Amino acid sequence: MDSYLVLELVGEGSFGRVYKGRRRFTGQVVALKFMPKVGRSEKELRSLKREIEIMRGLQHPNIVQLFDSFETETEVVVVTEYAEGQLFQILEDDGKLPESQVQEIACQLVSALYYLHSHRILHRDMKPQNILLGKSGVVKLCDFGFARAMSVSTLVLTSIKGTPLYMSPELVEEKPYDHTADLWSLGCILYELHTGAPPFYTNSIFHLVQLIVRDQVKWPDTMSDSCTSFLKGLLTKDPQKRLSWPDLLHHPFVADGVPVLSDSTVFSPLTVTPSPDMLALKLQQVAAKTVPTSGQSRLLRKAREQTDNRARPAGSDDVK
Repeated sequence: MDSYLVLELVGEGSFGRVYKGRRRFTGQVVALKFMPKVGRSEKELRSLKREIEIMRGLQHPNIVQLFDSFETETEVVVVTEYAEGQLFQILEDDGKLPESQVQEIACQLVSALYYLHSHRILHRDMKPQNILLGKSGVVKLCDFGFARAMSVSTLVLTSIKGTPLYMSPELVEEKPYDHTADLWSLGCILYELHTGAPPFYTNSIFHLVQLIVRDQVKWPDTMSDSCTSFLKGLLTKDPQKRLSWPDLLHHPFVADGVPVLSDSTVFSPLTVTPSPDMLALKLQQVAAKTVPTSGQSRLLRKAREQTDNRARPAGSDDVK
């Protein structure tokens, strides 16, 4: 801690506290995230270290950069670049954004997700609260607590992570899923930025799951054809038919506006069209990991446990 000066508290939650700070002897402003070790299980601490390791390898203008991390006797401290605001706060204050601004944000988030998926990393918790605003309108994807780096042999996942309001149909049904679940969440975020509300919204998590799985998205007249087409592609319920890489990059709504940063040394990135052999292996993994559910899903069990909290709708909390 001798290298940093703590300035002011900027946020806190169950994870710990975030302070604005400055690196000593330089003018560099940073964010300092203090996470207590006390009360955390060994599994939680291992997960936290995996999050740090994932972030350590990321270098992208639309992803919050990790500068440093260290431990004290009682805390894990993560030092990242400091961003002025949250996209969530803009929504709270302004309700919705002009389509031109939604388009700019879309291009930046598509660039960030392309970078992650090209490195076989799933974010798994895309939502406005996890998107920060830097200088000159630059958006920064943050919070990699649920992120997963997939091995080349792993083509689908089954652990339920994320926030119900932004979860894809396959996730809320607890089916095997892949990187296209992040793309559904991106569609939810952009839809909310444009209209002021997520595509599916209710105070009952029971009803929310039904809406996500069964109901059609309502498309406003104020949305351009290009934007509607793009979001319809992302918000396609069948993940195999969902707009994905590499076609996503060429859609008119974001074409020529997405800086593509990838690493040619990554073997089998998620951003290329899979080979027939990989598709066959993926179907095998889906079949092997699809287990008939008995009783209530984890999401619905979570709903039973939730206390009445009118300040935040059911479905706005993370599922861990």
